[in-house]
Amino acid sequence: MKKIILLFLILISAAEIFPSGGSLYSRHGLGDLYFSYTARRMGLGELGIASLDYDFLNNVNPASWSSLRLTRFETGVLYHGNNISSSSNSTFQTQTIFTGLMFGFPIDRENGISFVTGIVPYSNVSYEVVLDQESVLTDPYKLTFKGEGGISKIFAGLSYRLPFEFSLGAALDYYNGELNYSTMADFSTSNFFSGAMSKKYRHNGIGYSIGLISSNISKLFGIKEVDDIRLGLTYSGKTTLTTDTLSIYTTPVGELTNSSSVVETEIPNRLGIGLSLKLNPQYLIVADYLFQPFTELTINGKKINTLRDFYKASIGLEYRNMDTRAQSLWEQLILRGGLSYEQTQYEINKKGIEQFSIFAGCSMPLGFDSTVDFAFQIGKRGTKENNLLSENFYKFSITLSIGELWFVTTDR
Repeated sequence: MKKIILLFLILISAAEIFPSGGSLYSRHGLGDLYFSYTARRMGLGELGIASLDYDFLNNVNPASWSSLRLTRFETGVLYHGNNISSSSNSTFQTQTIFTGLMFGFPIDRENGISFVTGIVPYSNVSYEVVLDQESVLTDPYKLTFKGEGGISKIFAGLSYRLPFEFSLGAALDYYNGELNYSTMADFSTSNFFSGAMSKKYRHNGIGYSIGLISSNISKLFGIKEVDDIRLGLTYSGKTTLTTDTLSIYTTPVGELTNSSSVVETEIPNRLGIGLSLKLNPQYLIVADYLFQPFTELTINGKKINTLRDFYKASIGLEYRNMDTRAQSLWEQLILRGGLSYEQTQYEINKKGIEQFSIFAGCSMPLGFDSTVDFAFQIGKRGTKENNLLSENFYKFSITLSIGELWFVTTDR
């Protein structure tokens, strides 16, 4: 167990070393959004809003923490490979990302009071494009467009079990991060001087998230064919970020700071609804819908004309063998699969960018209530029409989930 944890920490420490590119669409708005911070969540289609998790931490809906039975720690890495193609060219880019960490523990199991905190990625910008240019005035030169950075979310929250077995949760969110964009002209083969222009955005601000999960409504409607049916709701309020902007021009005589200012960035609210079905203790089905109106995203009071409203619909299935007598590794595996469709927030050249994904995953036991989780996503985004780009991508996620019994009260 200790050797596995040590190996995992080594992988995490190397995760930020190898970024060489992600999606070119991430240059618009705040970049690509993150929803699944763990392999378990990814394997179910990335959401699971109505799922009460006693042995995993769910950052999508804080109400799910009310079922925690042990102190839990989760952390992981994500590998992203992306084959990007236009009507005339193609390239393959990769990126390895640290997906954050979460820590939580139950305070009062009887009343569903649990505390959870962590740091997870909210968005990511990662692209690099090099274009060979020709001009009648100069020798051939290169233009390089590059973007990097992202926004992280640090959160801390509590859950509580309401009357009639409803679960409520709330979290305070702190957003922080930097997005860097640059354009460089390389005239190394001519008498012209090379130059570059870069713009930096440093964001920080405070928001909140709340969530609700219903009681088992299968009893209310007398549905005997399903053991457990629950509805879930999650909402993140509109968040105002303080944004420091800085424009820098690089010339042969040095760097020139052209302008710097402090503006506000308004992140629109996010609403999600979900359904959770337990056909029996072994089979869990989740269906979810998430909406965020990115047409309301503003930077310094200005909307971005390459963005539209975002929504995501997904469905997932999980199977676990509840027979405690299972001895072999295969008998103890927890298996998952899912599908999702996204109307992404990107709309380029009046053409909306859609995304379709298929998910698969599993959890392997490491000991008492601890697992190493794996998930794989394969998807397609974009189109070659209207001079746009088509992306065929895959993501591979590994998460370490540790459950320990802490804060034991002994009778004297």
